[in-house]
Amino acid sequence: MRRWGARLVGVALIAVLASCGGDDTRYADDKIVDRLNLEETESGYAIDGDPFCEVERKLLNDSTEVEDAADKDELGLVIASREGNAGVQGVPPFAPDCGDEAKKKLNRLDPAPAE
Repeated sequence: MRRWGARLVGVALIAVLASCGGDDTRYADDKIVDRLNLEETESGYAIDGDPFCEVERKLLNDSTEVEDAADKDELGLVIASREGNAGVQGVPPFAPDCGDEAKKKLNRLDPAPAE
């Protein structure tokens, strides 16, 4: 019985290490701010300084953050790069063309797709 417990702990440890050891792409806030030309506002950032293109201060730096935000997003305001490696969450009122522009700019962070 003792071996069974040790094996179970070993398998669980391997699973945890494997999930943490992935090559998840992560972008620093500065990189996202620069790519989207974000200007700081009282409550977050504005894309190109446009108050109707305001996003939350908490930027989405990797796929895990993007997925977590998207799971909680009831208004469809999470905008992510093509690969889902970076993103932002819009603040209402958030103009639809702002989402298109943000997505286009975020896509430039991801590696070029293989053809």
